[in-house]
Amino acid sequence: MKILLLIVICFSGLNALAQVNGKVTDEKGQALPGSVIRLYTNNQLSKTILTDTAGYFNANLPGLDQLIITALGYQSDTVFTVQRVLGTIRLQPVVSQLKEVNIQGRQSMIRQETDRSIISVNESVKKLAANGLEIVGLAPGITISDNQDAILMSGKSQLQIMINDKVVKMTARDLAKMLKAIPTGDIKQVEFLSNPPAKYEVNGNTGIINIKTVGAVKGVTGNLDLSTSQGVNNWADLSGLVNYGEGKLAVSGYAAWHRGGYLSENVKERQLDPGTLNQQTSNLDKWSDPVFRIALDYAIKGKSTLGAIIEREASTNVGSYDTYSRQGANTYQTNSQNPNTRHWNTYNLNYRYSDTLGTELTLDLDRADFRKESQITLLSSGQVPTGYLTQTGISISTLKADYTHSWKNKLKAEVGLKIAVVETDNNQNTNQFHYSEQIRAAYGSLSGSYPRWGWQLGLRAEQTNAKGKTSQVMKPDTSYLNLLPSLYLNWKPSEKHHFRLSLSRRIMRPDYSDLQPFVYLLDPLNQQTGNPGLRVQRNTQAELTYTFNDRITLIGTYSSADDYFSTLYFQSGNILTEMPGNAGKMQTINFDLNYPIRVSKWWNMLNKVNAGNDHFTGALFQGKLDQDKWRYQFSTSQRFTFRGKYQLQISGRYTSASQNLIYYQLRSANVSASVSRKVFKEQASLRLAISDIFKTQRNYTRVNFGSLNYTDFGTFESRRVSLNFSWRFGNTKVRQTQDRDRGDADEKGRSGS
Repeated sequence: MKILLLIVICFSGLNALAQVNGKVTDEKGQALPGSVIRLYTNNQLSKTILTDTAGYFNANLPGLDQLIITALGYQSDTVFTVQRVLGTIRLQPVVSQLKEVNIQGRQSMIRQETDRSIISVNESVKKLAANGLEIVGLAPGITISDNQDAILMSGKSQLQIMINDKVVKMTARDLAKMLKAIPTGDIKQVEFLSNPPAKYEVNGNTGIINIKTVGAVKGVTGNLDLSTSQGVNNWADLSGLVNYGEGKLAVSGYAAWHRGGYLSENVKERQLDPGTLNQQTSNLDKWSDPVFRIALDYAIKGKSTLGAIIEREASTNVGSYDTYSRQGANTYQTNSQNPNTRHWNTYNLNYRYSDTLGTELTLDLDRADFRKESQITLLSSGQVPTGYLTQTGISISTLKADYTHSWKNKLKAEVGLKIAVVETDNNQNTNQFHYSEQIRAAYGSLSGSYPRWGWQLGLRAEQTNAKGKTSQVMKPDTSYLNLLPSLYLNWKPSEKHHFRLSLSRRIMRPDYSDLQPFVYLLDPLNQQTGNPGLRVQRNTQAELTYTFNDRITLIGTYSSADDYFSTLYFQSGNILTEMPGNAGKMQTINFDLNYPIRVSKWWNMLNKVNAGNDHFTGALFQGKLDQDKWRYQFSTSQRFTFRGKYQLQISGRYTSASQNLIYYQLRSANVSASVSRKVFKEQASLRLAISDIFKTQRNYTRVNFGSLNYTDFGTFESRRVSLNFSWRFGNTKVRQTQDRDRGDADEKGRSGS
């Protein structure tokens, strides 16, 4: 009897601890976050809970006989059951009979929040952009390269792309291809953080673009992109993106292959003592780059998600460099061949917990391995052949944790930490260089958001220990602690006016390749080397943003960089050596104006103006520098929509002369055009484009500082004709994987690869 009673008590205890769980979706299977679940035990209301962002719910109950589910815009549903694993519950939309509804209102294009600008995807945006890449191009200060293979943010040395708050680490070309694969209808909003807060890990003067997608359901969707581009050399690109969602599992795969060649030519003239050196160079780079990326998420009990990422980027390049030099009566012919291979292997494990009460915890464990092997053969007339075999290995291990909690009084707290260990081994023939780095970082921030104003205070602390071991004299052993504060204020005095002020401080560490103390001959009179004595660059930035009517945006920025990184030259006799160095201080004032105009239903335009002043001071090899110059850029994009699903786009850009340290760069311009048409019931598109129609995109650099006096006129394959086919297939509302903000994003970016 006692044993039987004990069994009953144990069974009752287990029953009391049992969980009720399930998922709520709409009639198409799309998750309904924030749905209200009322749970009844013995016909009495026992508990009320909400579904999380993925539509899941769970609760501990002593018993269950019915539950009532309600969601805004959907018919409520009552389920009579004693089962605890309920599976998926589908709600039907409320159907209303209306004679006529005529809604007129202003659709905002750009809105400001405490620490970022946001483009919300509405009908106005859809008329200007067909995919994620084109939406990004609508933002102030953003430039898409003419070949659509790079994204630039005004005043930023680097740019980080994120999807759903998670960093996507790919080459610039693959990032552009991936964004083109995301149609406008799958994007909810795009966030632009030109001055990222303490939570985000960025290297120096880096901006962030964060793309947030809409909710999705089970099924398969994907995008296939084929393109060819012809200049002097041909480029071929094939890429595919596939997403699969089923129940609690979501898998995403991306694969691409790029093949092509790129020719650049330069005419250089350098003053010697005595005489003049004239050089004509031709540089041809051929590549074959496969890449694949697999990411998966598995939802656990609704509030928790486990994820993993495997990524491999590989490249096989063959570079050839030919130089004809004339120095008085002497002439030199130099030929260089440089076959090289490189690859990244990246592995990520992650965990995420998120509830509807404002609590979120994420954990990331990362490992990344980089290998590069380069063989250079240099042949110069009248000289002994020179060869370099260079091998580089980089391993990065990181652990990263972030915690966020929001309160009902509009306050939000964020804290996190990161530990990173980097080991690099570099060999050039018999020379060796080993560099190790340990980074320990922690941050905290507190913010408040209210109807007319908001604020955020943050502080990030980073402790770095670096050690170098080389057969040469210089050893970059150092240890430093940096406290990086940030402040954000925003104010909306009326519906048409919005102001945001941000202040922050960051550090920028040198790329690992810049620290290698190896010397490479380019020709008998030119060489380059690394600099293991590089110091960390420190950036301070203040930014004021004004938005009118949620469309027109004006951004004013002041930034200051101490121990500014730049390429430096010093001349010893007739030999010119190129090396990275700390060039002193750079102060920049920058203004960006973004002005979209809808001329008519079939004609939309986007105008951008950038103006700024760059001021450089410092002690260089040739003497002291104190110089500044104003520069400006104007760009316009005209989009015309015609019958038959045709679109014509004409873009133009003019860039004035500018000054970068001692390098004076002359003006340039570019005019490009494209025509596209929707096919296959608007699931696919064809696009024919030509860039730099008038061949006005050139690089012309002039230097006259101290003993250094030279000019460099460069041309490249700027005029290209390209044909692109993009096909969107499958279910267009699949739950996609959450691309991770991997802990090694900063270190991997510094590989310079």
